[in-house]
Amino acid sequence: MDRKDFKIDHLIPLCAGGANSTENLWPQHKTVYEITDPLKPVLCQKMQAGKLLQVDAVKLIIQAKMNLDQVSTIMKKLNSL
Repeated sequence: MDRKDFKIDHLIPLCAGGANSTENLWPQHKTVYEITDPLKPVLCQKMQAGKLLQVDAVKLIIQAKMNLDQVSTIMKKLNSL
C-alpha cells in the first residue's frame, strides 16, 4: 500500500468530544475516509442542534468506520433527525 493513500485521522472527531491523543488517532486509508468523512459535519451539526447525544454520535461514527457498508444507512438516519 502506498503511504500517500493514508492520513492520520481522529477515530472520534474533535467536534464529538474526541481528543488529540494517540489513542484517538489512527492511520486511515482513503477507502475509509472518502466514505466516512462526509458523516462528520452532519453528525456534529446534529449534536450542536440538540438532535443527537454525544454518546450516540460516538457509537455511530465508530460503527461507520468499522462497517463501511452501513455508512449510507447511518447518513440517512442522521439526515432524518
